[in-house]
Amino acid sequence: EMMLLLWLCVGAVAADWHTCDPLVPSVCGLPFPNNFWLSGGSLNFSSDTLPVDSTGQRIDVKAGGWVDGGLDGFGASGPIQTYFPALNTDNLPHWWNVERSMEDDCPSLLLNAATGERVPHWVELDHASDHKYPDGYERTLLVWPAVRLEDATTYIVAFRQLSNTQGQPVPTTSAFAALRDGHITSDPAIESRRSLYTTTIFPTLAKAGVASATLTLAWDFTVMSTTAQTGRMMSMREDAFARTSGGIDYVVVKKTDKPQRNVARRIDGEMRAPWYLNQGEAGQGARLVLDPTNPNRAVNNGEKWIPFVVMIPEAVANGSVVGHPMSYGHGLFGDRTEIFEDFLVEEANTYGYVVFATDWLGMCKEDEVALALMISESLTNFAMVPDRLHQGMLNALLMMRLGSSAVFAADPVMQPLGIRTINSTQRFYFGNSLGGIMGTVYMALSTDVTRGVIVVGGAPFSLLLPRSNDFTPLFDVLKLRYPQPRERMLLFSVIQMLWDRLEPTGYIHHITRDPLPGTPKHHILMHYGLGDAEVTWLGDQFIARSIGAHMFQSNVRERNESLFGFPMLADNATLTDQNFIQGWDFGVPPVPIYDVPAMKKYDTHDYCRRSAVAQKQMHRFLATGVVANECGGPCTH
Repeated sequence: EMMLLLWLCVGAVAADWHTCDPLVPSVCGLPFPNNFWLSGGSLNFSSDTLPVDSTGQRIDVKAGGWVDGGLDGFGASGPIQTYFPALNTDNLPHWWNVERSMEDDCPSLLLNAATGERVPHWVELDHASDHKYPDGYERTLLVWPAVRLEDATTYIVAFRQLSNTQGQPVPTTSAFAALRDGHITSDPAIESRRSLYTTTIFPTLAKAGVASATLTLAWDFTVMSTTAQTGRMMSMREDAFARTSGGIDYVVVKKTDKPQRNVARRIDGEMRAPWYLNQGEAGQGARLVLDPTNPNRAVNNGEKWIPFVVMIPEAVANGSVVGHPMSYGHGLFGDRTEIFEDFLVEEANTYGYVVFATDWLGMCKEDEVALALMISESLTNFAMVPDRLHQGMLNALLMMRLGSSAVFAADPVMQPLGIRTINSTQRFYFGNSLGGIMGTVYMALSTDVTRGVIVVGGAPFSLLLPRSNDFTPLFDVLKLRYPQPRERMLLFSVIQMLWDRLEPTGYIHHITRDPLPGTPKHHILMHYGLGDAEVTWLGDQFIARSIGAHMFQSNVRERNESLFGFPMLADNATLTDQNFIQGWDFGVPPVPIYDVPAMKKYDTHDYCRRSAVAQKQMHRFLATGVVANECGGPCTH
């Protein structure tokens, strides 16, 4: 009792004891995520918890939206991070043997705290700074859930019987040893959670067959609620749909007949859409306008004319094929005009797609400069990215409502040869790269489209970015600002929490298994290519496992990985109205096993979308819901 009183008194005078967790004293913000920084359903870490940049600037966690911004937990996709000196990971699960994480003697554990159920996962040591430190450096250990974690659910992370590269046991920190071995201290950062360990963490691990005496480290964290992740977007969708229930106003700015081969007409237009941002242009100050009483609800801030573009193929215009409306998602820092790339024009002309697109605000061409400035100047302003993505997503949803409407179909501008070109009995989504990433969000939110094709997408961004050649220039800037590798990697987990509000992590479980309110079930077909140097296929597989996607037994492998967690389908079988993932081997060298990009000269990022076999499989799925192995075995080219 005297010791309890002592640490309470110490805590009263040392108000900053929540700044750093002594469980990993060498890095202030580790381990992360961590309920050490969750109190009363709100995050309570401080700006001092996060890294300082090379100029001495700190991230403002309140102005940035992490604290007092509606977040009531942590991300559902990781990375979970900690640090062990000179760790040997040979006996731990990796992306090529995820099943190791489910074995009784696995040294790493990720458990549902309520049920004790093991969660499949894989680990890796950070290698993103190998170019600067070729002889090695203190590497963060990253733990990646192999499937999306559940909302509002607490998980226990544990490590046991670890060894270092010299074959010696990894030492336990004094703080964790005090909790494990029952040594009372005067440190409130330890004593405040002793009861948690003795009543919950250690007993749950014991039921899983893990004795506390064998533990090197253990802690818990809670995933944020569904409302914290989707509340802003859902409030925007419902409000905007109500405001446009009588139709969406639009104007045709320009029509161009036969601008290129196989295109009958290009239409550039603008639609009047409800607007929820505080400013009309890209910039570090761009934010959603929020309900002052509810940070998870966005409120309307007027209207704005949104540019769009439509492509009517020749075969649809002359009645050779029936035209169905297709919403297209463009790539990183691209724009809506990507729909006129030759591969898509030919595909639309062959299969009958009237394709339209808006820009993915937040990560489109007009955002590139603002985003680069944010990374180089102040990560406090990172919310500009997910906030603008909200508006970009809403614009895409509204464009499908407009494009598939009877008024739009009847407009003479949509009938270059006097023939109606849009049949809205079927409506499709197709996205590549960023359009594939954001397409999974679209396919969780759309009330108009129930089948979509996601090509070279993936999640979470914190997994994708270090492995992407596209991110390398911006990553180099980040490395200059935050030169300490372990601190820099922490930023990916912290940033990911804001991104979850408008990236696949926050939405993929709503595609089929648990639809959002007022939203139908959806199904998606996913394509990825081995050797992708821009969006790692590990991100595709994370999404696919999380939505229960099936895979053909002959699916290609990069390094003889086990393809854990996929229901396998015989090559001569078909599947109807289910989620599916298909890999393609284009004969390039395998990607690195670490978190660094593949070689750009072997990049296969654009290959899937241009494959005639992939396009055939895609159309059959969109038109009928049926997936067949159009390759007849492994898809190799």
